Amino acid sequence: MNKGPGAGRVAAIAADLTAAARWRPASGKFRLLAGIFLALFAAYGATSLAVAAARGWPGGFGDSFALWSFGRFLGDHPAAAIYDPTALRSAQLALGMDPGASYPFPYPPSFLLVVWPLGQLPGAVAWAALVAVSLPLYLWATVGRNWRSPALIAALAAPTTAIAMVSGQSGFLAAALLAGGIRLAASNPVAGGVLLGLLTYKPQLGLLVPVALVAARLWRTIAIAGLTAILLAALTSILFGGAVWPSWAAFVVAYPRQFAAESSEIVHLMPTVLPALSQLGVAPTAAQLGQWAVTVAAAATVWTLFRSGPSELAGAGLLVASVLATPYAFVYDMPFLATAAIWIVAERHRAGDSLGTGEVLVMMSAMISPIMLVAGTSRFPLATLSLILLLGVIARRCRRLRSPTARAGRLFPVRG
Repeated sequence: MNKGPGAGRVAAIAADLTAAARWRPASGKFRLLAGIFLALFAAYGATSLAVAAARGWPGGFGDSFALWSFGRFLGDHPAAAIYDPTALRSAQLALGMDPGASYPFPYPPSFLLVVWPLGQLPGAVAWAALVAVSLPLYLWATVGRNWRSPALIAALAAPTTAIAMVSGQSGFLAAALLAGGIRLAASNPVAGGVLLGLLTYKPQLGLLVPVALVAARLWRTIAIAGLTAILLAALTSILFGGAVWPSWAAFVVAYPRQFAAESSEIVHLMPTVLPALSQLGVAPTAAQLGQWAVTVAAAATVWTLFRSGPSELAGAGLLVASVLATPYAFVYDMPFLATAAIWIVAERHRAGDSLGTGEVLVMMSAMISPIMLVAGTSRFPLATLSLILLLGVIARRCRRLRSPTARAGRLFPVRG
């Protein structure tokens, strides 16, 4: 039956609408949208850095004083005393800490290997040195050897990059170890395992790494990571004494109560589930149960993603899920959110496929959410919700790629 020209026009309009709702990374409209947002993000980053520079060190650079003071403390005190809140605070006040501030040291003793060198430098130089070393490592972990790619510009312009710099924390280092370790886990088990083993200096961000490695059956990487962690602990004990470990264990037991009592002014900087539920008025016990439920769900998702081996999408899923799985992460721990977004786009580009409008909106929300965390102007958990939705986007795409006819993005295409 002849449907007539009207039906053809309707079909053409429908096809145009469908095409308009799809975003190919190589298309002009995607590049235009990405360019606009990257320009806005770059302006935000430049403004943030300018404001921080105008305020000077340490006031303009967040936790930079904390890391520097930890290193200074080690020069005049036994290392185990860093877990004595009274002794540490007294030393920090003598170094010029704002009396209203609080900078405890809840990290594993292996983090002393990072902060001790910083304490040997002037404060502002220590901040610059940490950025100068860790930012290039993070960029390598994100883009590999593609230093001339638009992905490098995206990683530099991402809001999380400026936020990590201004915060003065070790977010670039953690992101480099996690993303770089996953990038190399299959192609270079020794290098990948070493990077993942070094991440034990911040264990809350590596909770799901064993899940991913076991699911992918990367036994050599697991062995090297475990050996690296042991050697890191041994080196820490040799340099700072074995007493640091029981001191840390005792402090960790009491720290959650201290954190709960002192974190009211910084809880808005946390993108994790526990503080999000607490800010919404959920009772503490129910919020804890909600966090554990999301942790289990995140672990199950990572297991599913890595069953077919490590890939850009599986790696992106692990990066996102790592923030959701822990109750203790801050906005300065989120540079690998930009890495995840870049890997998602790169996979679609290589596959010659497109992103749906909904997927683009989720990615935009995830990239904007760290700015909202820093602003602290809303109690709505945009960052947490965006991370959950982004993990869902990744999981949905990986399910599609498991079909025999869709193998794009199976492995990391660029080694090193």
